[in-house]
Amino acid sequence: MGWLRRHSLAISSIVLLVSSVLLAVVLGYAGLVAYSGLAAGTALASVLTELAVPYLPIVALLLVLVVVSGTVATWSALRRLSIPRSERFGTAAERIEQRYPVIDGFGISEFVSPPEPTTEDALADLKRRYVAGELDEAAFEQKLDRLVANESVDDIRAERERRAVLDESSNGSGR
Repeated sequence: MGWLRRHSLAISSIVLLVSSVLLAVVLGYAGLVAYSGLAAGTALASVLTELAVPYLPIVALLLVLVVVSGTVATWSALRRLSIPRSERFGTAAERIEQRYPVIDGFGISEFVSPPEPTTEDALADLKRRYVAGELDEAAFEQKLDRLVANESVDDIRAERERRAVLDESSNGSGR
């Protein structure tokens, strides 16, 4: 799924281009056949009836492809735009997704919410502040120790929760 999501703009753009060209060719050919039938003196109703059987399903399929690929291409392009991320937008999007479950599959709240801060982000900020002279060496060491201690506490807590889940699932399956 990751590969498809990464390449969805290119794939949908290619499908949109090909289906649009094919739709134009089929409609142009159908128009040419209708014109030649009318020029030969055939009734309009019989020309349209003869065209509807072979060309209507093809035109319908190509029209669906154009609409779907155009929608996916537009959505993929919008996802790549630099939209500001904020907690406010994320919270509003989460409320909308909770109220309308159909929208939840698009992942809008994840798209507009700021990323969760990581230890690497905190470490980079700590280093930047130390280099800029905002922190002296003692304060830097103290904050660095606290950061490393918090990370190890979080790792231990996560491992403990993982083991509890594994124990519950192994006890539940043995019943």
